[in-house]
Amino acid sequence: MALAALVASAQRVADGVVVDTVYTVHSINQDRFKDVIADWEAHEWDMRSQHPVVVDFYADWCQPCRRLAPILRDIAQYYNGEVDFYRINVDNNPDIAAAFEIRSIPMLLICPLDGEPKTLVGLYSKQEYIRIINQALER
Repeated sequence: MALAALVASAQRVADGVVVDTVYTVHSINQDRFKDVIADWEAHEWDMRSQHPVVVDFYADWCQPCRRLAPILRDIAQYYNGEVDFYRINVDNNPDIAAAFEIRSIPMLLICPLDGEPKTLVGLYSKQEYIRIINQALER
C-alpha cells in the first residue's frame, strides 16, 4: 500500500501531460506531440522543443516495451534534463503510428534540434541506447 501511494505521489498532471516526476518520462498523445515536439502531419519536420527529444512508441501488451520502460527512466536520469523523453501508446494513437509507419515496437524516435529524426526498433542495453542517442544527437 505504501508503495502504491509513493508511485501515485510521484506522478502529476501538467498542461495535460502526465509527468513521472521521479524519472522525467512524459506520457503524451498524438495531439500533444504536435504541441511539444513537432507537427507530425506537416510535410517538413520543424522541432518545437527547446531540447533534443526521444519518443518511445509502445503498447501495454508488448513485453519488450515493458522491459524498455525502466531502462528509459534510467536514461532520462542520465541526461538530467538535457534531452526530453516522451512515450506514446500506439494502440491509443493509431494516426501518429501510421504516419511514422510503425510496424514493430518498441520503436524510439530520436529527434535532434537540427536535422531529421532517426528511428531505432527493438530492445537494447542501457549503454547501447545511450551510445545510439549520443550518436544521433552528434554528442
